Amino acid sequence: MSRVKRAISRLVTAALIAMVLCGFASAAEKESIPGGISFAIPEDGCALFVDLDSRRLTVFLDGSVLATYPVSGGKSETPSPVGTWTIVSIASWGEGFGGSWLGLDVPWGTYGIHGTKTPWVVGQKNVSHGCIRMRDEDVAKLKRIVSLGTVVHIRHNSLPFRPLKNGMIGSDVRRVQAMLRTLGFYSGTADGIFGNDTMHAVTAFQKAHGLNPDGVVGYTTFDLMASLTS
Repeated sequence: MSRVKRAISRLVTAALIAMVLCGFASAAEKESIPGGISFAIPEDGCALFVDLDSRRLTVFLDGSVLATYPVSGGKSETPSPVGTWTIVSIASWGEGFGGSWLGLDVPWGTYGIHGTKTPWVVGQKNVSHGCIRMRDEDVAKLKRIVSLGTVVHIRHNSLPFRPLKNGMIGSDVRRVQAMLRTLGFYSGTADGIFGNDTMHAVTAFQKAHGLNPDGVVGYTTFDLMASLTS
């Protein structure tokens, strides 16, 4: 009987990995950022996969699924940083953070994984200012598993498009900057911060392609950039 249970356990683990990776493969194809860190489940050590469409976090340890937890991420106005990051700080924070903080190396702000004073929302809605919220007891467990340098991939395919303009930040800004670099209109860093240099690059792109040179990345401008860099 024990052999049967072990065999079933292996099959369940393999199925979970296949489901997560299947979703990740399509996401990685759409959301890859030039210069970003490629995501792969390591054979040794820990990696985290955060799916904000299903609002679940999957913990991989030594190549297998160790645990899954419900999470909540950023709302559409303040989206979470999609892409692949690493944990650069591990701390014990109070004041609404549930005693745990796992900081990420996002260049345009302070983002991380932490607890919450509203655990009933976790797994139900994406309502944060961009951080990944977990139940306090869950993030306390996670904190004991991860280490500095642990890879965290965040996906949010259902996040609606938003027009981008000077003063905004986010993964979508970073993607626009990366496309403008590829097209030769931007020489700065793809840091996810829409500043004057990015605005001037957008305006130059729009002028070069007969678009309204307002410096705002709306649907038409974004779609043309994407088609020219796909």
